[in-house]
Amino acid sequence: MSRKKRPQARTGKRLRCTRCGCFAPRDLTSKAAENWNGKWEGGRLALILCPLCQTPLENAAAEANDAALAVARADGGRFLPDPVLCITGTMEDPGTVLYGRDHLQRISAAGQAENLCLLSQLPSDTRCVPTVGGVMVYLPRQAAPEQPAKHT
Repeated sequence: MSRKKRPQARTGKRLRCTRCGCFAPRDLTSKAAENWNGKWEGGRLALILCPLCQTPLENAAAEANDAALAVARADGGRFLPDPVLCITGTMEDPGTVLYGRDHLQRISAAGQAENLCLLSQLPSDTRCVPTVGGVMVYLPRQAAPEQPAKHT
């Protein structure tokens, strides 16, 4: 008598706080998840912290990152979470890699491209600016204003 295997229906592992182990809300865009904090390293979520486990410094850093993303979006940027690869051109004429060279190096070393988002066929004058956890993509008509020179 043969038994049919039921397919595994796992849609993803539920995240837990790295310090105390409590479960993160299932919907990370919900109000309940609003004060959770994550740290990205090498295109991967390295740790996640519940509001009670965050230090004041970690909380302040998260607030600063949120503010920087809000300003970039207001300037016309589109945030894409890592790992992402931004390329101009087409399959026949690939153009240049605007963002994600480090992802390409990891892929070539590991031979895996899990969860990689490929954003291709971008106009040649597209700008991609690295930011915490990903990249801000500015299409030509939505170019961000030039940053003033920093004085030291």
